[in-house]
Amino acid sequence: MTDLMKGSYETELVLSEKVSPSSFLLTLSKPDRFIDAMPGQFVSIKIGSGTSPLLRRPYSIMDITKNSIVLLVRVVGKGSALLASRRKGDLIEIIGPLGGSHFELKNGLNAVFVAGGTGLVPLVFAARKWTKEKKPGETHLLYGAAGSDEILADLCMGDFTEVHIATIDGSRGFNGNVVEMFQDLSERGVLPEGELFSCGPVGMVKALLDSNPASFADHHTSLEAVMACGVGACRGCVVPLKSKNGIKYRSICGDGTVFRAKDIDWKRWGK
Repeated sequence: MTDLMKGSYETELVLSEKVSPSSFLLTLSKPDRFIDAMPGQFVSIKIGSGTSPLLRRPYSIMDITKNSIVLLVRVVGKGSALLASRRKGDLIEIIGPLGGSHFELKNGLNAVFVAGGTGLVPLVFAARKWTKEKKPGETHLLYGAAGSDEILADLCMGDFTEVHIATIDGSRGFNGNVVEMFQDLSERGVLPEGELFSCGPVGMVKALLDSNPASFADHHTSLEAVMACGVGACRGCVVPLKSKNGIKYRSICGDGTVFRAKDIDWKRWGK
C-alpha cells in the first residue's frame, strides 16, 4: 500500500448509536484526503489521550460515503469501552485505510456471506459496495449470535436478497450456530451457487471450511486478530499459509485481512 493510500487523520464523531446491549454504531466524519476503502480494510484508532491503552485498536469499515466512515464497536474491554463512551463532537485520531487485500466478486455471480458477531461488518460493506456497482446476482447473509438481544443483522436487512439468522439459545431464527444453519440451508437447496465470503471467530470459519460444498467457486475470509502496529511491521499478527514450498507467513494487517480459506494452515493457526 502506498503512502497516498493511507494516512493519519483527526476525525469528528458525528453520531454514536447503541444498537445492542454491548455494541455501538459510530459515524465519523470522513477526512478530505481519506480515499474510498475496499471491503475488508480497516482503520486503526487511538483510544485515549495518554498511554493507557497504549496500542491502537483496529476496526473494520462497515460503510464509507462522501462525508462519513461507519464503524461498529462491541464493548469487550477497556479500550472498546472508552471508544464507545465518546460523545458527538469528540475528535478521534485514526490511521487508514489499512489492509493489503480485500473482498472481490466477479460480475454477475451470487454471493453468500457468513458472519458471526462483529464479523458482519466487512460483509455489509461488501454487499453495499457491490450493489452500487451492480456486481452481484443474489446476495444471502447468514448471521449468527448467542441470543436475539445481540443480533446486529437488523442494521442491514435491506442490503441483501435474503437474510438468515441463527441464535444459539433459539430465541430467534434457526436454533443453533451459524455453521449448522449453513449446512441445513445447503442441504435443502436454499442457497444459490456462487462465491462464499466469511468473517467471524476462528472456530466458525474453520467449521465452515470443513462443511463447504463444491457448489461454491471459492471461499474468502476476512481474519480477525489482535494487531499492534496495523501495517505489518511488527509481525505480531501473522497467519501461516500453505504453498508449494511449504509454509509461508503473512501478516493479517499488512497482507490481509482477506485470504482464501483453503490456503490457511488451520492446524498451525487459530489454536
